[in-house]
Amino acid sequence: MSVANPAIGQTEVGQTGSDNPALNERAFQRGIRAAGAADRGMTAIGAYVKTLWLLVVLVAAAVFGWSQVEIIEVAGRQFAIEPAWTWLAFLLTFILAMVGVFAYRAIPVVAVAYALCQGALLGVASRYFDLEFDGIVLQAVIATVCVFGATLLLYLTGVIKVTSRFAMGILAAMGGLLMLYFVAWIFWLFGVRFQFFYAPTPLGIAFSAGVVLLGALNLPLDFEFIRRASAQGAPKLMEWYGAFGLMLSIIWMYVSILRLLALLRRRR
Repeated sequence: MSVANPAIGQTEVGQTGSDNPALNERAFQRGIRAAGAADRGMTAIGAYVKTLWLLVVLVAAAVFGWSQVEIIEVAGRQFAIEPAWTWLAFLLTFILAMVGVFAYRAIPVVAVAYALCQGALLGVASRYFDLEFDGIVLQAVIATVCVFGATLLLYLTGVIKVTSRFAMGILAAMGGLLMLYFVAWIFWLFGVRFQFFYAPTPLGIAFSAGVVLLGALNLPLDFEFIRRASAQGAPKLMEWYGAFGLMLSIIWMYVSILRLLALLRRRR
C-alpha cells in the first residue's frame, strides 16, 4: 500500500493490501529514514544556519529599502517619500508567501526571494517609523533579539513544552487575530476604523502587547517543528522550510514590537 506524505515529499511502501496499523507505521518510518538517508537528512543545526542566512539577506534588503526613502523638508518639517516600487514589492511578498506555504519543493528559491522583497519593505517602513520616533528601530531590533533568545532558552530548558493543546491554542488565537484583521479591513472599506489598532489608548496598547506575546509563543512551534522533522529524518530540503517559517515568526515579532513601541511613544 502506498501512503503519500506531503510533509516529507516521499512515498512509503508497505505491505500490499495490509490494514495492520503497526505494519503501516513501521513502513512509514522506514520510508522517512530512507528518504532522509537518500537526501543526507535534515538537521536542526542546518535549519538554524539557513535561518541566519535568510536573516542576513533580509537585513541587507532592509538597508537598501531604507536608503531608497527620500526625505524632504517643508516649512521646517521632514517628510518621507516612499520609492515607486513599494507596491510591487508588497505584491511579490504576498505571492511568495503563498507559494512558500504550499510549494515546499521550491522553498529554497522562494525563501530567499521573500527575504529580499520583505526586507526591502521593512526597510521602507522602518525609515518612516525612525523619522517620527528617533531610535525606535534600534530599540525594536534589540527587543526582538532579546525575545527570541529568551523564548529559545525557555524552550531548550523545557519551561515551554509544545504539547498538542499548546499548539492548538496558539493556532486558534492566530486564527482569531487574522479574522479580526479581516473584519477590520472590511469595515475600513466602508469608512469605519478600529481605533485601538493605532491609537495610544490603554486598549490599543494592551492589544499590541497581546500581539507581541502571541508572536513570541509562535516561536516554540517553529522550534518544535525543526526538532521533530530533523529527528524523523526529513529530507534536507525541509531545512529551508523550517528556516522560512522561523523567519516569518521573527518578522512578525519585529513588526509587532515596532508598533507597540510607537504607541508607547505617542502616549507620552
